[in-house]
Amino acid sequence: MVFARTAAAEHNLIAQFKEHSIERAYQAVAIGVVSAERIETWLVRDRGDGLRGSAAQPEGAQLAITHVRPLQRLGPYTLVECRLETGRTHQIRIHLSERGHMLCGEKVYFGPLGGKKASDTSGAPRLALHAARLEFIHPTTGKPMKFQSELPRDLAQFVARLERGSQDQLDGDQLHE
Repeated sequence: MVFARTAAAEHNLIAQFKEHSIERAYQAVAIGVVSAERIETWLVRDRGDGLRGSAAQPEGAQLAITHVRPLQRLGPYTLVECRLETGRTHQIRIHLSERGHMLCGEKVYFGPLGGKKASDTSGAPRLALHAARLEFIHPTTGKPMKFQSELPRDLAQFVARLERGSQDQLDGDQLHE
């Protein structure tokens, strides 16, 4: 989160957001094997079932762009980095679920409208989504500001458990060869 202490700083930060010059990256654990891609859709407040989601027609919709990069395979899951080019409400959750890669711990977005609903058996302690990096230009000094945050303990433990399960699966596969 970024807070402005003066009106001038607020206007400067708003301008940076509008220019898409603020770098925001999140880490998430998604179900399935996630590939690198640029996801671009038009998001609406109600896709027809009361949930936010993508729409075919841009009328009343906002452009949403997410850059997805896999970081690590975790058995049937993937740790990904999602870099936002735009910042819409629930953008990452919507984009990945609509691609068939619901986030572990997700309670709202289970897939595309009219599509097969995904289920989560990962045992995630909560929604597996973490704001990992924020970069912007300080509105007063003009200096680049960079903030990074490691996965919080509960999500780091969750990822470690998935890593162990993934390794156990590999070990078991090698025994059967």
